[in-house]
Amino acid sequence: MENDTVVQFRSLCPVATGLDVFGDKWTLLILRDMLFLHKSTFNEFKDAPELMPSKMLSNRLKKLETLGFVSRKKGEINKKNVHYLLEEKGMETFPIMVEIALFTTDFFYDHLGDTYTEVVKTRMKNDKDNYINEMIESYKSFKESLVI
Repeated sequence: MENDTVVQFRSLCPVATGLDVFGDKWTLLILRDMLFLHKSTFNEFKDAPELMPSKMLSNRLKKLETLGFVSRKKGEINKKNVHYLLEEKGMETFPIMVEIALFTTDFFYDHLGDTYTEVVKTRMKNDKDNYINEMIESYKSFKESLVI
C-alpha cells in the first residue's frame, strides 16, 4: 500500500495526540457518516451537509486509512468504485461521538433544534451502552452485506 500521508504528533500528551488524530473539523464527520449513515464511497461523503472540499475529503480518507481507522476496497463488480470501510479502530470512535452529541445537546440545545436531539435525549442519554453496541453491530451487518 503506497500512502504519502504522514501524521505529525505535537507532543506526548494523550489529549493532544487524540486531537492530532481526529481533532480537525472534518475527520469525525467522515466517521460519523460511516457509522450513522453507512456511507462508504467518496461521492456519498461529498453529499454531507457540511460540504467538505474534495481535496480535504481525499486527504482525510488517506489519513484515516494510514492510521488504520478505515480500509479501502476497490470494487469487484464496478472497478471504478472505491469503498471505504471502518475497521475496529474506526468503530471505537463511536462512543466519542456519542459523548460529543450528549455534551452539545446539554449546552447548545437551542442551536440544534430537532437535529438528533430526540435520539440523544432518549437512547444516547438513558441507554448509552446498548445504543452504542446496537449502532456498531448495525454497521458490522452493513459492512458484511455490502456487495462491492
